[in-house]
Amino acid sequence: MALIQNFSVPSGDAATITFDLSGVVGVTDLEQYTIYWDAYEQNFGIPEADTVAVISKTSLSGHGIDILESPPMTCVLSLDGADTADLNLNYYHELSIVDAGGNKITPTVGCLTIISTEIR
Repeated sequence: MALIQNFSVPSGDAATITFDLSGVVGVTDLEQYTIYWDAYEQNFGIPEADTVAVISKTSLSGHGIDILESPPMTCVLSLDGADTADLNLNYYHELSIVDAGGNKITPTVGCLTIISTEIR
């Protein structure tokens, strides 16, 4: 079962979000996986059918997700201001880890709220 992790980011702001994956059954070393994170437009908390991600990040070198050595089983998602600049709603997000054989585990899902700010 996926852990629900909701978070908010002001529109146009950079942000870092930490994911603790220590409770994922059968996973002991994140370095053996590629991590993917995507945010989608949603309807009542569920991504709309056949929708394309509005933001995508991966642990492939330089693409927005860093696997930390300490604490173990932790990764950090980095959002740039440009990622959120044109968004202002609630979005469904999910983080998946995929092994070399293509087996996927989705340990985290939730709601990303991008908030408009009054100070421009």
